[in-house]
Amino acid sequence: MTLVVLGATGGTGRHLVSLALGRGLKVRALVRNPATAQLPTDDRLSVVRADVHDAAGIAAAIGPDDILVSGLGPASRAEASTLTAGAHAVIAAAPHRIVWLGAAGTGPSAATTSSFTRRFLKTGLGPEHTAKELADTAILEAGGTLIHVGPLLGKQDKPHLTLVLLSRAARTFWPTSGPRVTVARLMLDAATAETPGSGVLLVRPPA
Repeated sequence: MTLVVLGATGGTGRHLVSLALGRGLKVRALVRNPATAQLPTDDRLSVVRADVHDAAGIAAAIGPDDILVSGLGPASRAEASTLTAGAHAVIAAAPHRIVWLGAAGTGPSAATTSSFTRRFLKTGLGPEHTAKELADTAILEAGGTLIHVGPLLGKQDKPHLTLVLLSRAARTFWPTSGPRVTVARLMLDAATAETPGSGVLLVRPPA
């Protein structure tokens, strides 16, 4: 099994790579420019040039037995289409499993937050809000798993945070925030679970 990381040079993606290597997993990092990726040197890590706007290149970098985890996020509002392009390219590549990072309070998890939060996120995210919802819908329809979390705040892991099924998540005024390293850890837990799941999981403190 190879863990393929999309968005490997982003804040969450780098944690996905390093934590996966720390678990002894074989990792393939998909990046736009390997020369500037600055990822760890490890015999179990391969760095592959791939751009989400080139679906054929993404398909060539992903095998049917691979598990795909995505920390993909646009660098600016102008790049919001990166999310939808990435989702469709990954789905077309048909990996064994997809675990996709999304935003709590948008799309399928919108009902778990307050109306104020939903309005705030829609305004604050701008075109990225629509892109996130379209990408999430595509991933869910393909049988993938969404990890929804609030603002990515903090640097130290918060071991108490866990994943809760959307159907069991209590409504809150504001989504639970979490450090990127915590989110990456939880995404890897979902990706490597013996019993594959699908649907929406929220990052939450234990009940």
